Amino acid sequence: MSVNIDLAFTVTTVADEPQAWAIVRALQRLMYEEHIAAQVTIGVAVGDDGTYFVSGESDIPLCVSRFYLWRPHFEGVFAATVAEVAAGAEPKIDWGYPDEEY
Repeated sequence: MSVNIDLAFTVTTVADEPQAWAIVRALQRLMYEEHIAAQVTIGVAVGDDGTYFVSGESDIPLCVSRFYLWRPHFEGVFAATVAEVAAGAEPKIDWGYPDEEY
């Protein structure tokens, strides 16, 4: 059975702009490997305090089969991908369930 999922994430505690763009490139590769690159937008922004962060979200709900299995897998590879590029960065994923919101 599949479920519609909204994906949103942030990566904070980023050292500088070059590191932020390195995280974006790594996460774009991950999204490609997970076959969701066409549905997820990722970018770099600067917070009110002048620090850089990376954020992204699905443009449309993702239709995921066996989400209960895929979620822990994705969360693990997401955290590992960020850690490979920026050991001190803090990744956070927020899941949304649009079918429950209607």
